[in-house]
Amino acid sequence: MSLRNKLKVILSILFITFFVNFYLSYTLEKDSESKIYMMENTQKTIHLTTLFIDSLKDAETGQRGFLLTLDPSYLEPYYAGTKKVILYYDLLHNSKLLHNYGDEQHKRLEKIKILMDKKLKELNETIQLAKKGTRSEAIKLVKRNLGQYYMDKIDNLIQKIIQTEAMELQRKKDEYIFTKSRNFTLMVVALTFFILLSLYMVIFINSYLFNPLELLLSNTHKIDKGETIDVKDIVSQDEMGYLLSSFYKMSQKVYIREKKLNYTASHDELTSLPNRVNLHEDIDLAILEAKKNNLKVAILFLDLNKFKAVNDNLGHEAGDLMLKESAKRFASVLRSDDKVFRIGGDEFLILLKDISNSSDIDRVIEQLLLSIQDPIEYKSHKLQISVSIGVALFPEDANIPDELIKASDIAMYAAKKDNKINFRYFDNSLLNRSSDKRG
Repeated sequence: MSLRNKLKVILSILFITFFVNFYLSYTLEKDSESKIYMMENTQKTIHLTTLFIDSLKDAETGQRGFLLTLDPSYLEPYYAGTKKVILYYDLLHNSKLLHNYGDEQHKRLEKIKILMDKKLKELNETIQLAKKGTRSEAIKLVKRNLGQYYMDKIDNLIQKIIQTEAMELQRKKDEYIFTKSRNFTLMVVALTFFILLSLYMVIFINSYLFNPLELLLSNTHKIDKGETIDVKDIVSQDEMGYLLSSFYKMSQKVYIREKKLNYTASHDELTSLPNRVNLHEDIDLAILEAKKNNLKVAILFLDLNKFKAVNDNLGHEAGDLMLKESAKRFASVLRSDDKVFRIGGDEFLILLKDISNSSDIDRVIEQLLLSIQDPIEYKSHKLQISVSIGVALFPEDANIPDELIKASDIAMYAAKKDNKINFRYFDNSLLNRSSDKRG
């Protein structure tokens, strides 16, 4: 084959290899965007389920407030919560966000629909009875605890939906990482082939062009002080450098996106605190460590007092400021191994590890209360942070995350009802009052 034809073949292969690399780069970017979009949809589903259960709790809070006080103002959160419950359920039911695990997720939604209708019916019946002047009959109906039963069932189904979606989110992350790794490997292979072919072309040109030229010029003075031309300096090194830089930037971009997505999925957007996504996992790990070291784990359930009044009177900007400042102050007094979560609305949860006795917890609570003594400056207003704290311990009160959280929540309700205290430890005597309203 002539030199001319050989050069044509090598250049053709080089061009083909270049475009393969470009195509792989484009494919990786599109594939990354697709998987990021799917992960965002999964996160939307988890967020919708949280909004659904929070709205149902708001409706129940309004109902309890009306039954106890007959104050019509409590009906506003009830009606608003009822509308939102139906809205968020319809969004979940009609959307294509839920993943089909043998249609299990949709079956759970249908069960939630039945329980939701019963719960809303029970809420409406008690309110209607109270409006008719038979509040005692309404309270009797509440004390049957059917409403709590429906709530517990709904909450359990919601948690299963969230867990399933969280598993799907993790699976997509793993698939995303695998796909990224596979595509990157293909690019590296293609790039390696390109480099080897380029080196071969350098050798080829040197052998078939420059060596003969050097022979022709052997009896002349060496150009530029006798130094021969370095072939590597005149082949497409700049282009190769550009490609490598492009691949590096693209890889960095994908990494940053992935890191940001992971952070967004597991952290509250407003306060930057961890949210519920990894809450149970963190508690499980803390319990495992406590078992090994014969120590305790404490769960502190915190609820901001009169937060709704701040939102209603001063607006959401003031409420958001209070939430962010509360999160900052809570985090500032914790030990390095402890962790604070925002689990929804004005509710926070603190995980205390390696507890040897209750005095350790009391010191933390004392620091928490001290941290919120100074009011927050908002425009011309001074916003005073006030919290009610419920405490539950492993292994005294429960052995699994759900039960620990529930126990601390019950204790928090008890603390909120008692105006003389800021915190309350859980004990079994509180179980009979666990269905009381939030004060």
